[in-house]
Amino acid sequence: MNNYADTVPEKKQFGFLSGSFLKLFAIVIMFIDHFAAGFVYPAIITGHMGEWLLKYGIVASPMDIYKGFYLILRGIGRFAFPIFCYLLVEGYMHTRSKTKYATTLFIFGLISEIPFDIALIANKAYDTLDLAAIYEKYQEDIWKYQNVYFTLALGLLGMWAADAILKKLKEKNMVLAYVISIIPFALSALAAYYMKTDYSAYGIAVILILYYFHDYRPIATILAYAFLGITMSTKLTGGMEEWSFPAFILMNFYNGQRGCIKKGFKYFFYIFYPAHLILIFFLRYFILSK
Repeated sequence: MNNYADTVPEKKQFGFLSGSFLKLFAIVIMFIDHFAAGFVYPAIITGHMGEWLLKYGIVASPMDIYKGFYLILRGIGRFAFPIFCYLLVEGYMHTRSKTKYATTLFIFGLISEIPFDIALIANKAYDTLDLAAIYEKYQEDIWKYQNVYFTLALGLLGMWAADAILKKLKEKNMVLAYVISIIPFALSALAAYYMKTDYSAYGIAVILILYYFHDYRPIATILAYAFLGITMSTKLTGGMEEWSFPAFILMNFYNGQRGCIKKGFKYFFYIFYPAHLILIFFLRYFILSK
């Protein structure tokens, strides 16, 4: 699940973490999160996890495993999304073709939707590879969520439109320009809400904050973390976004450089998202269905 710039300048900035490090870190964390949701959780509810632990002399109830292992993995997984949002903003600032960037995100959103559905939404479907049967049984849940590529794509469109408004109106009336530039983000947030994308309108708001305060990174990260912590760490949302704090710390050590990963390798990160979900889906079937 990634969206990276076509060009990343070699401009020196404060920090010691490259874009390559942030990308690799984020996808590893994302895998941990999705592995927990798509494999560990069904292994707990089916009793497989308890049986595996018992073989090593560890006696634990499903609730103990859920609280002591699963929730910790999901908490660690909260690091990933803010970093992807930050990379999205950085990518937008430096890409040569915003059209190509947005199109790529939407295309991979479409490619990733079925893997997202079968690996994470229908995560209790561990005993079949029949997609038709899975969609028939879990169609109500599947329609409630769309993958995060759509959130990121909508966030990019929001930035693109806001940027155009600011460039046109900023010199005439700065306050009015910023007020009007919020409208595209509001429309993107509404689209994310009604499309039921991952992180929904909350994700668009995080992108908005990181975009507007791009040149004031400490302020951007404090505001974005506070927003997530307040809005998505409640009983109502069921979130654990207070765990995302380390991600915002890492953003402040980004040095503005591409790092070891070259431009031609960027599609690996796009492909990784649907690929790792398919892997989780098959692992769940071949291990838990026995």
